[in-house]
Amino acid sequence: MKFIPLYDKIVAIKIENENKIGEIYIPTNENNIIKGKVVEIGIGNILENGKISPLIVKVDDNILFKDGYNVEKYKVGNIEYYFVKEKDIISIIK
Repeated sequence: MKFIPLYDKIVAIKIENENKIGEIYIPTNENNIIKGKVVEIGIGNILENGKISPLIVKVDDNILFKDGYNVEKYKVGNIEYYFVKEKDIISIIK
C-alpha cells in the first residue's frame, strides 16, 4: 500500500523500541516519544501568498516525534503507519 500525504503531512513507521541513539538515551516513559522512519512526505506548507514551502524532512530520515493527539495511526497487517505534521516532529536523527 502506498500513501500520498497531503501538504505538510508525513507518513512514518515505528523503528524498534531501542532506547539509545548513539550515546543519547531516549526516555521510554509516559512521554511516548517514538523513533520512526519517514516513508512518504507531502509537497510542503502553503504560504499566505499561495506558494509552497518544501518540507525539511525527507524520505528515509529517522525522526523522533511524540505520540499524541496530533498523530493519526493506521495499521496494515503488522505495520502501523503514523501520520504526523512536520511541526510535530521533535528531531531528525543523523
